[in-house]
Formats: sequence, structure tokens, C-alpha cells
Amino acid sequence: MSLISVKRTSLLWLSSVMVLSCVLGALPSSAFGASQIKRIRILIGYTPAGGHDLEARVIGRHLPKYMPGNPTVIVQNMPGAGGMIMGAYIYNRVKPRADAVTAGIFGGSHLQAAVIGKGVEYDLSNMPIVWAVRGVRVGIIRDFLNAKSAKDLTKIDPSKITVSGRSKTDSSCVMGSMAMTLLGIEKFNPVCAYAGTAVIRGAMERGEASFFDASDAHFVGNGAFVELYKKGKVLQVWQAGRMTEDGKIVRSPTVREDTPTFLEAYRDTHGKDPSGPLWDAFRTLYNNVHGSLNRTLVMPPNTPSDQVDLLRKSIASMSDDPAFVRDWEKIFGQKFSGSRLSALEAEKIKDDFMKPAEWQDKLRSFLNL
Repeated sequence: MSLISVKRTSLLWLSSVMVLSCVLGALPSSAFGASQIKRIRILIGYTPAGGHDLEARVIGRHLPKYMPGNPTVIVQNMPGAGGMIMGAYIYNRVKPRADAVTAGIFGGSHLQAAVIGKGVEYDLSNMPIVWAVRGVRVGIIRDFLNAKSAKDLTKIDPSKITVSGRSKTDSSCVMGSMAMTLLGIEKFNPVCAYAGTAVIRGAMERGEASFFDASDAHFVGNGAFVELYKKGKVLQVWQAGRMTEDGKIVRSPTVREDTPTFLEAYRDTHGKDPSGPLWDAFRTLYNNVHGSLNRTLVMPPNTPSDQVDLLRKSIASMSDDPAFVRDWEKIFGQKFSGSRLSALEAEKIKDDFMKPAEWQDKLRSFLNL
């Protein structure tokens, strides 16, 4: 073969390789197959030690063995703006890759903020859910208020009631403020700028804050308020409760049986049931959203469907593993079977919640948005 022929053959081979590389580079990540995932990054929008952080870490410990290739899981805290910075990052900055996926632990606050719309830079309607657990909200107060019930709260100086939360649209601040308003408590003091549950716990311990709308998981296992609760420094004044199939609100088995639902607390205070647009908004958020979608693992938009399906199947398998269940129950102090939702159940709740409704307008009006 002549030197010219060799050069021509080499050039043709190099051109073919370059064309093939360009074609492969242009293919969507799903074309490579979800089984090529080597790294999973789970983001948390709050500081360490809160429920979102604990959820991410227990998933991170167990999920790899149910994924092809046993990928590495990296858990990263990205606090700020009540979790909104993390949400915006996942939605706007994370791009699909064949060898790596990113997901974030979202809570009811993220869904609530998405409906409100103020300052939200993500659209949850096209962000797939791959994991979800229920929860029950619990209203707690500091002992120095010298109140033991919602009725007692209505009789004390409202300026002593400091409602704490992460942001103006955070679930704790919104639900706490709505509850106070429904009870008829005016001129309470909302402080909605804490970085996370661990920081709020410190504020409650110091007496800087006196009310927090917590999660039932905060009072069991490694929960943030276990020690303060045992010492009697914080008291439970109401709980959201659970919604029955026929629409009744009943006390949850995950909360102390003598803790009344907010509905019961209202009846005891005012001698009648609450009603009106504000109550409709409160009940929808408190029981349907924050109760059903307490913590979810959400993926970025445009994540290839094979990657979403793989994570959903792998997480479902992980959820049936007795070792995972024992670990989760040790951390959260609750029965996992009563907390778990399927990803498809969670998607339906999310979609129904985000449909335009009158109560959403009332919520925006209440928050002056």
C-alpha cells in the first residue's frame, strides 16, 4: 500500500471517529442506559440534623445496593431561603447526565411555595417524585408562656408569642401564623428567617422563639425536640391529625394521644367549628399537603424517564428491605409502613394540589402576596 493510501485511510478512520463522537455526544443521556449511573447526589435545602437531612442520609446509606453498579451517594446540604435556593439550583442548573443523577429532598414547604409563586424559581409540576413519606404537623410552645392549650394562648399577651420558621412562605411560619389568626390571636410576633430546624431548636431553647409548627418526627428517635420535650421545656398544644377516607380529621397514632387536633383545639376555644376561606386554605395545607407530602425526593426536569424509573424501582425495593426499615424507624421513631407513599400516589397529590383553586387566592392574600 502506498504512503498516500495509508494517509487517506487514516484520515477516513479519524473522520469516522469524530463523526461518531459527535453523534454520541448529541444523544440524550437516556440513550446510554440508566444502568450507567455511577454517582447519586442528594441535596438538602436546610442545615444538618433536621428531618430532611436525616431522610437523605438514611436513603444514601441503603440505596446503592439496589442500584446497578452500586453507585456512590453524596449527600450535600445547600441551605438558604427556606430551601428555595436548593430548589432553584436543581431546577435551573442540574443537567441530565448518563453517569450521574441529582435529586433533592423537598418538603410541603416547597410545594406550598410553588403554589404561592413568590420568589420561586422552580416548577414542581414537571419535576418527578421518586420517594415520599407522610408526616403530621404539631404545634409546640415554650413552657415560659405558662399556657397548656390553644385556649390558654388566646388569654396571654400576644407579643410573647414568637412564631418561628425558615422564611415567610415556609410551612412552619405559614401554618403557625394561620393557626394564630384562626384562633383570634392578633399582634403575635413572626420571625421567619432561620436556616433550619436545628437553628430553630436553638432559638426555642434560648427563649428567642416560643412557638414552632413542628413535625411529629421531631419528638421521637433522633428528633430535634426530643430532649427539650422530655425536659418539659416545650409542650404540644395541637396536632394536624390524619384525614380519614370519609374526610374526617382524627388524632394521629404518631403523636401523643392526649394532643388534640387543631380542629378540636379550635372547638375548645370558640365552642364551634372553624369555617370560611382561611380555614379551607389551612385545612388543605395542614392535612393534605404537609400531612401527605412531608418529605419527598424530587428529580430535575428533563431527567430521562429510564433514570426516573430506575430510581423509583430501586427505592421501592429498598423500602421493602427489613434492614432499611429498622434503620429508618430507629432514626424517626415511627412505623415506616404507615408513613410510606408510592411515587405515583405522591405525584397525584402534587398534581391535584397545584390545580388552581379559590383557597390559593386566599393564601396569597393572607400572606400579602
